[in-house]
Amino acid sequence: MAKNIGFFLNSIKYIVVSGASKGFNYILLLYLAVGAFTEQYVIILLLLSLEQILSLLLPLNNPNIIYSKSISQYEVITNKLISNSLIVILLYLLLFVVFREFIYEYFEVNNLLVYLSIVVNILINSYLVYLTNYYKLIEKHQTALLIQALLLISFVSILVSVLIFDNKISSFFVGKAFGLTIVLVIITFLKLNLSKFSFTLLNTSELKKIINLLLVSVLGWVSGLGFMNVAKIYASDEELLKVGYILNICNVFLLISIGVNSVYNPLIKKYLNVNNIKALRIKRNTLLIYVLIAAISYLGYLLLMNFDFSGEIETMVSVIPYAILIFLFGAFQSVVHPFYLITDRFKDFSYLNILSYLFWIGLMLICTYYGYDNYIWFLVIIYMIKSGFAYFYAQKMFTGKMCSLKEAEQ
Repeated sequence: MAKNIGFFLNSIKYIVVSGASKGFNYILLLYLAVGAFTEQYVIILLLLSLEQILSLLLPLNNPNIIYSKSISQYEVITNKLISNSLIVILLYLLLFVVFREFIYEYFEVNNLLVYLSIVVNILINSYLVYLTNYYKLIEKHQTALLIQALLLISFVSILVSVLIFDNKISSFFVGKAFGLTIVLVIITFLKLNLSKFSFTLLNTSELKKIINLLLVSVLGWVSGLGFMNVAKIYASDEELLKVGYILNICNVFLLISIGVNSVYNPLIKKYLNVNNIKALRIKRNTLLIYVLIAAISYLGYLLLMNFDFSGEIETMVSVIPYAILIFLFGAFQSVVHPFYLITDRFKDFSYLNILSYLFWIGLMLICTYYGYDNYIWFLVIIYMIKSGFAYFYAQKMFTGKMCSLKEAEQ
């Protein structure tokens, strides 16, 4: 009972801290969406999709490699991830110089400072994400919570910039870069870094794991902010705005997932090879928590429907059920994800994701051919497909077998 209470309390702490450090950014974006800055809001989302995909390509932003049972020397892997990320950053800068005019035209922003800020954001934020995950893994939750709480500085910096300057696009990204730089200075002052930096490259085995994680992350981007780019080409302006609202609301639900998984994932690694039944019981209970959160969220939506909203707020409220569905489907992938990592099934998880997206693309092409092109439902369906593939494969191939073997031993 005490452990269950501890799980719940730590999850709540992560939800609250993540809500304060990240959630306010989403609320600020929603303010821009319903205010007089709708056009700038869409451009900010597109630039955030660029920031996200560039960030996902950094080895540092794939910290799940440290959950592998073959990774034990965390200081060494930290230096390797930083070194390889710096190489990728240099490649980004080179590509930007070559394709600068095309980038300016596509995003409709020709302010160099915005793009430099994005580079600063992805590097610092990826490092902070890695540090946070490391401290979660070794169950130093207070230190992980401190790092996440410091990210609130970034929001304050963005808010001040947005309020002072008329150009919301530039103020959002420059303000974020300034805030993250302050956070990095504080982290260094508090000596929360794992080791002194030395340039070291990933070995072949580690690189394969990173590539598999990278493929999963990039595909996740396609069904996240990256989907804005697909909708921008094919969907109507009204549908594009609705997709933006759904993704923004999903980000709020993501904070809940972060809170639960921050405690859940380390527990699975702790128990998996010691007590399979215990690990599987935690998995089942965690899935039930997700289902309960989705049910409560839907009841909240029904309550909101009793109020008289108008304009953009009415539109935003109307898409909440889609976001709840995405959260619920995503829960099935979340509870099996650490099993793939800890048992070194990085390749299996990557291939399942690729297969899911190929199936999804084929389904979209068929639907479009027959005249059905609702991009909101297309967004929901990919979460159903990829979560279903990941969950049922895990049940069939290893989580179910773990339970059967343990019962046979007893």
